[in-house]
Order: sequence, then structure tokens, then C-alpha cells
Amino acid sequence: MRHPGNKPPHLRFFSYFAVSCLVLLATLICLFTRTRLEPTNLAMIYLLVVVLAAVWWGRWVAVVASFLSIAAFDFFLIPPYLTFRVTDIQYLFTFAVFLIVALVISELASKAKEQAVQRETEKLQTILLNSISHDLRTPLVSITGALSGLLQDEAFLDAETRKELLETAYEESDRLNRLVGNLLDMTRVEAGTLKVNKKPCDLRDVIGASLQQLKDKIEKRDVMVHVPQEIPEIPMDFTLIMRVFINLVDNAAKYSPADTPLEIIASMAGRKVQVRVKDMGFGVPSEDLQRIFDKFYRAVKPRQITGTGLGLSICKGIVEAHGGHIWAENNSVQGASVVLELPLDH
Repeated sequence: MRHPGNKPPHLRFFSYFAVSCLVLLATLICLFTRTRLEPTNLAMIYLLVVVLAAVWWGRWVAVVASFLSIAAFDFFLIPPYLTFRVTDIQYLFTFAVFLIVALVISELASKAKEQAVQRETEKLQTILLNSISHDLRTPLVSITGALSGLLQDEAFLDAETRKELLETAYEESDRLNRLVGNLLDMTRVEAGTLKVNKKPCDLRDVIGASLQQLKDKIEKRDVMVHVPQEIPEIPMDFTLIMRVFINLVDNAAKYSPADTPLEIIASMAGRKVQVRVKDMGFGVPSEDLQRIFDKFYRAVKPRQITGTGLGLSICKGIVEAHGGHIWAENNSVQGASVVLELPLDH
């Protein structure tokens, strides 16, 4: 559990404001029931606030809730009312016990939450590791099988069969290379070591080079590229932005029927260039439009789709490293688009 001080200011403010409101609500409940309940029973209502604060916002907000609860309990519910003066010494003992119990409960609740989060994280890491292992193992098995067939049965294979086995080995090697490349790119993005060397580049050249890299995967596709002549050169890292387009086009091809076209459409947006990679596929559930840029996340996963689920996450890291933005949206009729926006200014 992070200390609230490590959260953005507006989240820290909300946590303390919310717990103050809970203490106020508990006080109102106690004021309406104090004629029917003993003070020790009323204190249990405040303890509930402390527990909720610990579970929802962490131990430090719970500590604040403890002190606010004691102050409200003393000021409104212990005679003389509306003063912090205590005439009965037993109430001082009650306050001390309440504070100790509240702090212990908040610590236990926070640790329980931390342990639950840690268990969930470890479970997720195991699932992700298994997924990556499977995605890496699959092309290796195909490559090994193809080469093994060539080595062991070379004398019995005709030219066509040998060609098919070699093509299989090549395609799976290329797939494995992309998987490893994505893992390495993601490591650099997360470590903050991604180096961007910007130079003025022609967008048409970047897109063309990207499509050339994917020619074996999209050779039967109708890929339409629309880049108006007025689009100027864009300051970018050619290799990294080419990686972005490779991932976006590959992703669009995976999540759309093989007989549907793909479109890449560029346009000006002030001092920025927007590029839309559009497919006619399955679309994305509205609640997942933001989450698809998370690591390993897939909104839709038909059985035939392979990969680590890192492509869009890497694209986001690269585009943002260029000072740009990237987002997804559903098309008005069918399919989805991923839009990247790159600034023209260095």
C-alpha cells in the first residue's frame, strides 16, 4: 500500500476529505442514537470508520480517521458537550484504549489488503509468464519440427514439400523475432531507457517500410494508404515509429477477417499529424478502449490469435516518448481504429 503522500495531490485530498465525511456521518449517527446507546457502543461506530479507511485508503488515512474520531467523540458525545475538556478520568482511559485499538485495526486491515494485492499480483505474474512461455514455445516447436523434417527425410521429400517446410521455418522465425523484439521494447519502455533520436522523416516512407516488413502477413490484404501531399516531414525516430506501425497494422490484421481491407489515413490537426489505422473487424467493447493499451491485455481473443499482448502497450510508450498521444475508437459502421498523434514541433 502506498503512502498517500506518493499519490497525486488530488487523490490525497480526496482520501482525507472522504474520511472526514465518514467521521462526520458517524458523528451524526451517534448524536441521533446517544440516548439509547452507551458511549462504549457509540465508539464502535467510529471503529468501523477506521476499518473502512484502512481498507479503502491505507493505514495513514486510517490514523487520521482515528484522531478525528476521538476528537469528534469527545467534543460531541462526552459531557461537558461541545468542549474538549474531560471531567471524568475514565473517559481518558477510554480514549487511550480506543486509539490503540483503532491503530492496531488499521495496521492489520492495511496489511491484509497489501497481502491480498500481493497474492493477486503473484497470480497475475504466473499467468502472464505462462502466456509468454506458450507464445514463445509455439514458434520454436514449429521451427524445430520443420528443420527436423528437412534433416531426417531429405531424401524422401520433393522440392515442393522442402519449400513448404523452409517457408514454415522462416515465417515462425520471423514471428519469434517479433515476439522477442516486443519483449525487449517493453523492457526499455518500462525502464525509461528508450532513446528517441528524432529526425525529420517522410510519413510515407515510414508507412511503406512498415508494410514491407509485414508483406508476408498482409500480401493478400487490400491495404489503402492515404497521406495527403500537404503532410510535412515529421520529427521522429524512424525505426521506433516504424515499430509502431508494424504493431498497429499487425494488430488490425489479426482482429479482422482476412478478406476485409485495412486503411491508414493521415490528416493534419493544427501543429500535429494524426494517423488512423482502421480495420473492418470485431471492434472493441467501449469499456475496453483504454485497457487495450495495458500490458498483456486483450479485449477480444479468438483462438487463432497469437502474441503476447504487448503490441499496443509498446506503441503507447513509443508515441508518448515522442510527445504524442495514441488512443482507440470504434468505427461508426464496423471495426475499430487506433489513432496516433505526433507533434510537428521538436
